[in-house]
Amino acid sequence: MTQNIHQKFTDRQNELRLYIIQFTVDHACPFQLEQDKEEAMEKLHMTAVEYEKIVECLISGDGMVADEEGNVNFIYPVSALETKHRVTLEDGRSFCAMCAIDAMGTAFTFHQNVEVHSTCAVCGEPVYVKIINGKVADYSPQTLHALTFPLGELSNWAGSC
Repeated sequence: MTQNIHQKFTDRQNELRLYIIQFTVDHACPFQLEQDKEEAMEKLHMTAVEYEKIVECLISGDGMVADEEGNVNFIYPVSALETKHRVTLEDGRSFCAMCAIDAMGTAFTFHQNVEVHSTCAVCGEPVYVKIINGKVADYSPQTLHALTFPLGELSNWAGSC
């Protein structure tokens, strides 16, 4: 059974995870684990020890992927790096998702209506999906189909989208 990413972590772990997601979207750049940690710890009333333990848990639990310089480039479902999967939130903010399926899932992560502009992985044609109140309200092309697979089949899911 596939587990919801939010269910994989404790409330406290999700606080930091969601903070990093919002940071990435608001700043249009990766959260830097060392450089940005003081602000995160202050806003979340978190000690350095707690922060380090949660970061380790998020990385080991596939909640986020950081590069060798400590940049959180992927924090499910948001990509701090440019992808072909652009999401516009109802509040006007825009960002890249890791894949088209994740882009649609951002409606639930952000609890907002979203518009997704993506590209078909097979033919390269533009794909559009609008989600209102958690349901697909509009899409194109009309022949659109979405395929997904269990993430457990991959050792590094973030690099496979």
